[in-house]
Amino acid sequence: MQKIIKNCNLVILPEDGEDEDNIRRIGPIVRQTKYSREILREKFSFNKKTIVVAIGGTDAGMFLIEKVLEILPRLKEYEIVLVSGPSMNKNFNEIRNLGFVTNLHEVIYAADVLVSLAGKSTIDEAKEYGTPAIFIPIKGHFEQEDNAKDEGFVFEDINRLEKLILEKLEEKRNPIKKNGAEKAANIIKDLLN
Repeated sequence: MQKIIKNCNLVILPEDGEDEDNIRRIGPIVRQTKYSREILREKFSFNKKTIVVAIGGTDAGMFLIEKVLEILPRLKEYEIVLVSGPSMNKNFNEIRNLGFVTNLHEVIYAADVLVSLAGKSTIDEAKEYGTPAIFIPIKGHFEQEDNAKDEGFVFEDINRLEKLILEKLEEKRNPIKKNGAEKAANIIKDLLN
């Protein structure tokens, strides 16, 4: 990989940090929405304070669903919405399951709190849209464990999920706009000229 990077004119990385040599770090690249949060909440029928639980594209996050189902009776005043991905498009009687969605970024934006595995894109989207979030990594998954640690979470936080959710419901939204896509587009445009 190092050899490939050295042979490139330019390498654009969607992460924060300093530029060096032929590497440009532009910050996260996050999908944008043309809709306001209010319109999205109406579109998704989010009528109460809404906690979105997203587990990615596999059943590796089933432990997170199981924990949410366990604490669900104590969260009855809130709406719990699951985004289970393509591998688990099944009905959970206790909570609404959107299954696989192509617009997770909009669901995250519309949510009041996000509970998710610790995937980089999901973390970036929650930050961009200012959605208070809890990131529980897959145990032993070094990348997710590092991502979660950077956000102040560890796998063992699953044991205090209810408390974390209630704390996050009180948190104010704090969007952090990085404009990574725009920066990348401008770099490529300049390179082509």
